[in-house]
Amino acid sequence: MVAQDASRSASAYNEFLGNMRQTAGANLKLQQELVYSWARFWPNLVSTRQDWFGPLQELHQNWADALMGIAQNQLDLWDKQLDTTLDSISGFKPQQKDVVAVATKSNPSQANSISVSRRSDQTAVEVHSTQETGGAMNIAQKVAVVTGAASGIGAAVARDLAKRGAKAVLLVDLNDDVAQLAEEINDSEKRDVAEVHVGDASDPVFRAQVFDDAYARHGLITICVPAAGITRDALSVRVDKETGKAILYPLENFQKVIEINLIAPIYWAIEMVARIAEDRTRRGLKRWGPEEEIEGAIVFLGSVSSQGNKGQISYAVAKAGLEGAAATLMKEAIFHGVRCATIHPGFTDTPMAQALGEDFLKKNVLPYTQLRRLIRPEEIADAVCFMISNSAVSGELWADAGWHPPA
Repeated sequence: MVAQDASRSASAYNEFLGNMRQTAGANLKLQQELVYSWARFWPNLVSTRQDWFGPLQELHQNWADALMGIAQNQLDLWDKQLDTTLDSISGFKPQQKDVVAVATKSNPSQANSISVSRRSDQTAVEVHSTQETGGAMNIAQKVAVVTGAASGIGAAVARDLAKRGAKAVLLVDLNDDVAQLAEEINDSEKRDVAEVHVGDASDPVFRAQVFDDAYARHGLITICVPAAGITRDALSVRVDKETGKAILYPLENFQKVIEINLIAPIYWAIEMVARIAEDRTRRGLKRWGPEEEIEGAIVFLGSVSSQGNKGQISYAVAKAGLEGAAATLMKEAIFHGVRCATIHPGFTDTPMAQALGEDFLKKNVLPYTQLRRLIRPEEIADAVCFMISNSAVSGELWADAGWHPPA
């Protein structure tokens, strides 16, 4: 009987929070659409008649200030409503704390608490145990950086992070096409979440500039997915049929692959850890503890080739090296509250895999893959976000679609 009463109380409680979330979300969305509408209208109007620019610019600014004031007042009202709800909710909660128990702001020592994450178009309220807070990381409202973001897995990860509510996703790539992806993401999400940084991911000056710009605009980068990579495939030793001489794999190719696929990702990760460590020091914090929320998460892009793959001596070495880097960083960076792990994708439908040629894939890849198809980039992106969000996932995750290479 007690269990039934507790169940009914929990159901009513959840319905109450659901209604509160829907109402608040609708109000915030209305304010967002109002501001967006004026932001679109006035610039277009000004551009049609340049001789009107002076007076309209001033009027535009006054309207923008007024509208932003309305939106801020609405947000403040929601905060007050939330405070009132939190202060009174202890009298509404079910009596059986194993079903659901919530702490008011004045009594945070109780077993469970309410967390509220706010987005421009959505408000999410969830109940969770404070004992489970340590190690958990919500992607919503976090600042993320993805290298190699113009295509393939990097592009898919960037899209997924934006879809899951990241505050900002920095798209880093050497290819100017990354700007088109940013535009697509922003159009899809109806907000300016994707930002473009075109440059060489292996350049330390460029890397530091990306972090500096992000901090100035959005705050600390706390999610890092260094996905940029190249291949320079060839046998380590090949005998010339005409001369009988052995040809060694070019040293310059080996060095380039190691620089892009191993050294650069490690230093993007180290850069983020360093910034977080400095921020904790400024806040007077020392060693991270499980009562805190996770400060950051790093996911390296390994590969099934790290097990060894014919014709990929440099690529295999680089990807295997990331395993050691992740294992070491996890032991070091958790001192500052940063997790680190590696995902090993199998053959994924990306430009890199397509460059191998359809005949090669049909002969050497698909017959040895249990799914008998290439992995979709979105499937890897989903796994990456899972690794970022779930504190129990560490070490290595194999997303290989059952691929087992022949001897």
